[in-house]
Amino acid sequence: MQNQRLLALDLFRGLTIILMIMVNSPNTYGEFSHAYWDGVTFADFIFPFFLIIVGVAIAIGFRPAERSSAELSALRLKVLRRTLIMFVLGLVVNLMYLKFSDIRLLGVLQRIALVYMACSFLALHCSSKRLVQVMAGILLSYWLLILWVPAPGLAAGQLERGANLINWFDSAYLPGMLWRGSWDPEGILSTWPAIASGLFGVLMGRLVLRYKQDLPQLVMALFVLGFASFLLGLLWSLSFPLIKQIWSSSFVLVTSGMASMVLGLLIWYTDVRGYQYGTRVPLIFGANAIVAYVLHVALEKLLEVPLGGSSVHEAYLQFAQQLGLDKFFSAALWIVAFLLLCYLPVWWLYKRKIFVKI
Repeated sequence: MQNQRLLALDLFRGLTIILMIMVNSPNTYGEFSHAYWDGVTFADFIFPFFLIIVGVAIAIGFRPAERSSAELSALRLKVLRRTLIMFVLGLVVNLMYLKFSDIRLLGVLQRIALVYMACSFLALHCSSKRLVQVMAGILLSYWLLILWVPAPGLAAGQLERGANLINWFDSAYLPGMLWRGSWDPEGILSTWPAIASGLFGVLMGRLVLRYKQDLPQLVMALFVLGFASFLLGLLWSLSFPLIKQIWSSSFVLVTSGMASMVLGLLIWYTDVRGYQYGTRVPLIFGANAIVAYVLHVALEKLLEVPLGGSSVHEAYLQFAQQLGLDKFFSAALWIVAFLLLCYLPVWWLYKRKIFVKI
């Protein structure tokens, strides 16, 4: 079993895409909704987790090795091709929400594409020590940029929602529709620290490669790394708050640390103890993660299309209100039903051994 691919890696991806679908579904509530600004909810961990598992996959796919210039050129072209496909797919997904004239240039898949490209190139050429240095440089430079550089009409270090350097930069330089009106949570400058999230995943992946023959040691290494990062992020948040919508440096460390500990727990559960209870559905989602993501956006849009005066979602809300369901129970039922709708097509693909890769 130790010479095979770790089940926990596929489980981590599958659980992440399931939770991403759940928090993105209409009618979310409480911890399944993102924080308004500073602070974190359960939902705020999901996107960083996805970037981190991308980094883990990069580390395993681009293992450190001596490569010829021709091999490196071929790998770079492969990375650029995947990046372009994912970025264009992100634009297509955004068009499901918007009119063509209101195209949103950046978004979730575009950020994944850019992080994938940057982390892949760095992983091809950098040692783990160098990656730690690059990651630290990204997080510190981002903090100092916000701390020292004022925007027009704003003081240096100002961090109010919609009134800070990162949001101002989007309003001034990011073309197209902005998700929050005058700024975008997946904007230009905030993509810089998101690369650090991906690099943390690369470091986790290299730990997996190093300790794959000693899984208890791997679990311990992931827990130690995760707890140290989580604690450092909490301490940093005292001066640089946890803010997902600008991807603050403290947010990177807290979410990355939690991801490392979660992966360690999953490895202990599946690959050390050999348990598989509850893993089948996440593994099916993880096998076609990109399909599941695009599909859930399309379904969400369809459920909001008016049919005979109201959409399916609006009709459900009215029905739940007539039944006297409280907000939490109403949201939970909707999320379960929405997740089931997304599951059926990826289950069909899985049964026929169809796996869509970019």
